[in-house]
Amino acid sequence: MAEASRLERAAAALMAVATAGLLLAWPGWRMRDAPPGDGYARNVDQFAAAVEAFAAAHTVGERDGVPLVRPPPGAEVPVLARRFQFWPALQLQAGQTYRLHLAAQDTVHSVVIDGRELALLPGQVRVMAITPAQGTAPALQCGEYCGLGHNRMRGGIEVVP
Repeated sequence: MAEASRLERAAAALMAVATAGLLLAWPGWRMRDAPPGDGYARNVDQFAAAVEAFAAAHTVGERDGVPLVRPPPGAEVPVLARRFQFWPALQLQAGQTYRLHLAAQDTVHSVVIDGRELALLPGQVRVMAITPAQGTAPALQCGEYCGLGHNRMRGGIEVVP
């Protein structure tokens, strides 16, 4: 009886070590989805302030309680991922290329757009170029479970001529 108990404890300890190892390695294998050089480190509070300033300068309306921002063509567009939204909403011109600078504010998120996914970690900004086509409605969607509202975490992009 004591032998079985010792084996059970050893198996449980081995499982705990394996689980901890997988959890520690997880960000590394999730971040392999994009080539190096597509991101940079940035203080979360500074990035959030930059997003708010950008939104204030380019807001053209509101969408579901979130500022709707229309950046100039070719702009570097900062976007914040936070529970449970992408902020701000975007209105982009068809055929124009924009570089989205995306960062998580509160926990691990990811962004899926046009079949591409980038892991988003607080303090790390990821960059993705997008050229929306007329008649499309690309959406930003979180692909990493981030809490009970995760399934509703979507950000819209309106495409205008």
